[in-house]
Amino acid sequence: MKHMKPYLAILAPLALLGCAAPVLAQTYQYQPVHWFIDAGGSVTQSDTSSFFDNGWTIGTGLSFTPDPSQPFMLRAEIDYSRFDATREFVAANQDVTSIPIDNGSMQTLTGFLNAVLQAPVSPWMRFYVTGGVGLGYRRLELTQNGFFCNAFFCGRDFDHNALVASDDTTRFAWNAGVGLDFALPRGQSWFLEARYERIETQQPTEFIPIRFGYRF
Repeated sequence: MKHMKPYLAILAPLALLGCAAPVLAQTYQYQPVHWFIDAGGSVTQSDTSSFFDNGWTIGTGLSFTPDPSQPFMLRAEIDYSRFDATREFVAANQDVTSIPIDNGSMQTLTGFLNAVLQAPVSPWMRFYVTGGVGLGYRRLELTQNGFFCNAFFCGRDFDHNALVASDDTTRFAWNAGVGLDFALPRGQSWFLEARYERIETQQPTEFIPIRFGYRF
């Protein structure tokens, strides 16, 4: 139940868009290659949720349908996500380093090659499952606000959000999820998708991006 409200907050407006799909949609037209862009919210999971709040994500990629008579598609993509650190994470690192820390963040950059299996729901909508593997880059940062005092002045330093510490890691990553795809004119479409993504860092980095995208 802990993460139910974030899920609902992200999915509610997208569900309203989905209700409008029959009005806007067209029947599918075959194109072997599509580019796509997507964006949305990202819900942290397991231990990751103890250290980082829910964040946001943006991505792009390419999908390839070798045979229109078959439900199989390949997809290659790159996604960027960002999350702010929880107060617990900031306090724990401040205790360890004995250095004042005000803020923290996690940024991830993932590259995946996915298989997609589609099933028609109607002439204008398809349900699909997807999963794949790739590489995940993760950067952790701890910063200070740059606030200081001397005999004459108290205020923010010019070096706002000064970097205190950082950590960069690249590891194997994988994902699995489901989505709905809605046809648009001229072979284009838009989609809603939720996936579980995991980067195999020393303590796994886990989150569920919920994305709204456009395929063209």
